[in-house]
Amino acid sequence: MPRINPEVQAIIDRAFDGVAATQEECVQLLKLDPHSPEACALRGAADGLVRSRTGNAAVLFAQIGVSCHPCPANCSFCSFAQDYTQMQAFTMSDEDIVAATKSFTQDGDLFGLWIMAMADYDVDEYCRVIRLVREAAPAQTNIYSNVGDSSLEDFLKMKEAGITGVYHICRLGEGKVTRLQPEDRKQTIQNAIDAGLVVLNAVEPIGPEHTAEELAEQIMVMKAQNPIQTGVMKRINVPGTPFEGTGEINHYRLSQIAAVQCLALADMETLPWIGHHEPCEACYVSGTNMITAETGVNPRDTAEDTSTARGMDLTDCRRMLFEAGFTKLAKGDGTLVDLDEAYIQAHIH
Repeated sequence: MPRINPEVQAIIDRAFDGVAATQEECVQLLKLDPHSPEACALRGAADGLVRSRTGNAAVLFAQIGVSCHPCPANCSFCSFAQDYTQMQAFTMSDEDIVAATKSFTQDGDLFGLWIMAMADYDVDEYCRVIRLVREAAPAQTNIYSNVGDSSLEDFLKMKEAGITGVYHICRLGEGKVTRLQPEDRKQTIQNAIDAGLVVLNAVEPIGPEHTAEELAEQIMVMKAQNPIQTGVMKRINVPGTPFEGTGEINHYRLSQIAAVQCLALADMETLPWIGHHEPCEACYVSGTNMITAETGVNPRDTAEDTSTARGMDLTDCRRMLFEAGFTKLAKGDGTLVDLDEAYIQAHIH
């Protein structure tokens, strides 16, 4: 019978003692054959570590994509990219935004709601939308921005309107497969921090071309921002974009990357919520513990309303977390509710 490589076992053991995997160790773990006993042990260790640290709790997030148009950022992996988009310009009405907000938050168990707009968004209009959402959502639901590069002044306006955090990343391939500059992306994150906003991030968008070294470096960059939420996201090769037909990583490989990230976070006093996309069972037994429902436009989809295509609703999200073995949901204010069959049935609308 094969035995676990003692070097890998030592990394795992140290993580349970609160000693995080180093960048060099992450490279080693990412280079493991995904099907090897070591990689399987890694997944199980990350799962056990995160569940023990969080009381086997998970979180629900949601995102409303409120607008889209041909985007000058021209990201080669995005359905909105100016040179490749097949989508028509679209803006949700105020009534639909409020209705989506109430639908996502009516049960009080949504931890956070992202409001997504374009890279070249109008800050005053965006703040108006944030105020609509904040008024419609219960106080315990956190509102987060997901927009393009922004100044400190703009983030202060958003904070006043009602956001408490920012999803923003200098992504894999930034400046090469996008028209955005890495320096601007990094400065935006600092602007958010200077505005007193929390950071949410992820290692993304991951394709088969990304090396263990690139992924390990990005894991450490995400960790250094002290995020309240992080995770991993595979690239979806949207039809009509340059990546169409170039191959994607599968969920099993994604679960290995998620597990490595979890071990790299082991020394954080409070673990961030750890997500993955697209939702899949493999990652939930490899250390991740959050899921996102979606409506409106979606950069990985070509439907005007992703809830009719890729996007999941909250009932499906609760069900997936329950089937993955989570027994608690954490609300945005930190309180916990029991996640069981009765809870799922009571919250079907």
